[in-house]
Amino acid sequence: MRDLEENDLSRYAFKALTTWGNIEDFKHFLPRLFDICARGSSKVDTDILLRKLEYGNFKMWPENERAAVEAFIWQWWQYRIATQSYFDHETFTGIYKISGDLDKILECWNTNIRENGFKILVDCIDNYYSDLIYDGKNFKDFKSEDIKKINSWIVKNKTNLEEGFFYFENKDVEFAETVSNVLFTVEKNCENLK
Repeated sequence: MRDLEENDLSRYAFKALTTWGNIEDFKHFLPRLFDICARGSSKVDTDILLRKLEYGNFKMWPENERAAVEAFIWQWWQYRIATQSYFDHETFTGIYKISGDLDKILECWNTNIRENGFKILVDCIDNYYSDLIYDGKNFKDFKSEDIKKINSWIVKNKTNLEEGFFYFENKDVEFAETVSNVLFTVEKNCENLK
């Protein structure tokens, strides 16, 4: 199993359960697929892998199997927040759909201005905030109360955005400008979200 690389498994990951194999086959390859994804594979699509879990009735799996997958997912989410250069909407949504635990997703997201999660927060607001507060197409899989919870969490991070602007003002002028823009957007809309 350890000898299988992303080139060996990318096509399987795409076709698993819907075209190739059954749930036991998928469970057999899942640890290696997770390992490949955790290493930053560009060929095994994390969104598809998370959707396969949903398609494979993950919530009905035996408790020990669910616990193992969930343990990986939470560590993986924290790692992605700490290392990604952008907000990964697909993984965010996939983990939400599998776990149903938005509180834990947000709890794992470190938004300290000196941490990478702050940059992910800024990217999230920059690219998805208007969708959250207006049409919600990118968040159609979220319960309405959870969309409100995300918006409330963003508003609570307003202080971080203010501090982040001053922190990056002389370190990274372009990023500081983006922080200023997203802060303005949040301030402009936060009254409507209460």
